[in-house]
Amino acid sequence: MLIVNILHSPPPDGDDASSTYADRAVEYLTSSKEVSLGYVGHLKVNDNDDRALPWSIEQNNNTEGDTVITIFLISCSADGSVNRNVRKIMRRIPKDTNKPNNYNNKQYYYAIAALGHARCENSANQMADTIFSTARRFDKVMSSSGMFVDTSLKWKRLETQVELSGPEVDFDPWLKSLLQSI
Repeated sequence: MLIVNILHSPPPDGDDASSTYADRAVEYLTSSKEVSLGYVGHLKVNDNDDRALPWSIEQNNNTEGDTVITIFLISCSADGSVNRNVRKIMRRIPKDTNKPNNYNNKQYYYAIAALGHARCENSANQMADTIFSTARRFDKVMSSSGMFVDTSLKWKRLETQVELSGPEVDFDPWLKSLLQSI
């Protein structure tokens, strides 16, 4: 069985699409018998040094499975700014820890959905590098940490403009393909 954690981060200002997309993902995932929901909540910095992860999740002892995927939903403002917890976690992620990515007899994966908030198609196209730059850096830090199974999944990262297209256009197919590829 696949265990899915969903961590979402609101933008520093403005509407929070990440919680709406998290709710949508939960709705989709609960319809599958092969998926067990782990933790769903805001992306928070782990201030407890005893725990292995730089982000906080509440362990659900009822979840059983051999594969865990953590999905990060990161809202990115039109100027590229993100919630400060995203930047704090990037600083706390160890670089190439050489930790086994199968501790507790489970394999750990991650995926990132960068939710842009550009309001016009032209700006979205011209400013994509700026809007998604921090989410791309977050992905790079995560992939080089050694905490996750090294994979170059085609569906590992989604970049979508939530103000311009609904979740059924990009997010839903991405989520479905992501889960099928693991």
